[in-house]
Amino acid sequence: MFFYTPRIHKYIISGIIAGLFIVILVLQASINYSRVTEDLVESMIIMPGEFVTNFVIGGFRGIAVDLLWLRIDEMWHTGKWFDIIPLLRAITWMQPHFLEAWELGAWHLAYNCYAYAESAGLPNKEKYIDEGVKFMKEGLARNRNVYDLWFNLGWIYYHKLKNYDEGIKYFRAATRVKHPSYIDRLIAHAYRKKGDIESEYKEWQRCLTVFTDDKYHIDIVKTHLEKAKEKLIAAGKLGVNDK
Repeated sequence: MFFYTPRIHKYIISGIIAGLFIVILVLQASINYSRVTEDLVESMIIMPGEFVTNFVIGGFRGIAVDLLWLRIDEMWHTGKWFDIIPLLRAITWMQPHFLEAWELGAWHLAYNCYAYAESAGLPNKEKYIDEGVKFMKEGLARNRNVYDLWFNLGWIYYHKLKNYDEGIKYFRAATRVKHPSYIDRLIAHAYRKKGDIESEYKEWQRCLTVFTDDKYHIDIVKTHLEKAKEKLIAAGKLGVNDK
């Protein structure tokens, strides 16, 4: 038998309130996202409505984020790609240190939305890459002491935009905090791709001085260092006996 108690009543009311604020939050996120993408407002660290939403939703924040994340997964599998970004923005408002939300939003804009716009012949498809970069930079403003977003932003420049100088800048920033070894190697690869073999060679030399206990890393570095050396010798920029 079901007994209706004041405690149960409290939980029901709390659930209804949480649901209503999720709806309000998503609507606010959608409005503010449109404002930013249409250049109707300047980029801000705190978007309109964020303070009020955080103040009111309070203890419901974790529940709201979980529900929004489930909704994003549903949209992802049903192809509602352009409806995902406002939900991700709502999540980043409530949990600004949730790195996966920043990463997914930027990657989704720069890759998925761009690819869809390109295949559909939509105009201004490049704007999605720009929005992805802006989204990641907003996340970086709130998460500067972890490598993840520095690396991901560098990857968009490196892989998507072929802007190797910007890629190098953000990869190098990622190496200033605790990070995996492949980021150091990516800096050298970026120099290789832009055709700066001398800088590539110096970068491989630097890579030999980090992660020295990682045999896999050191073996890869030695292989590429030798290749870079051979190219410099062929170009007459390095002697056979030079290190």
